[in-house]
Amino acid sequence: MVSTRRAATPICASDSLPEHGSFTFRLLYRGEPREAILVRHRGRAYGYLNQCVHMPKALDCEHCNVFDETGEFIRCSMHGFTYEPASGLCQSEICAGKSLTQLKIDERDGLIYLVDKRASIPD
Repeated sequence: MVSTRRAATPICASDSLPEHGSFTFRLLYRGEPREAILVRHRGRAYGYLNQCVHMPKALDCEHCNVFDETGEFIRCSMHGFTYEPASGLCQSEICAGKSLTQLKIDERDGLIYLVDKRASIPD
């Protein structure tokens, strides 16, 4: 039987992503070049396309700190819109019900891997 599961591609070492930190990287998402971002919240890593749902700007376009002052929400540095770290759900009334595009990642053995069938990391 042939497996259709995408092989895990390493993104970075786990220690490159501290609590409330971020790590950006380039990928192909559905064949299009994009930027993605990893964040760590409450010890767990999450991956998203690095784009605010309000306007097509990177979450870290103004400064590299992508968490709000409480450390509880991802915050777009340009618009100030906040997102739930675990789901990407926007907390702003303007974009109610919209979410960041989450990427499937896996963290094991000291590395964070991309395992999303919609995306690949170019050579």
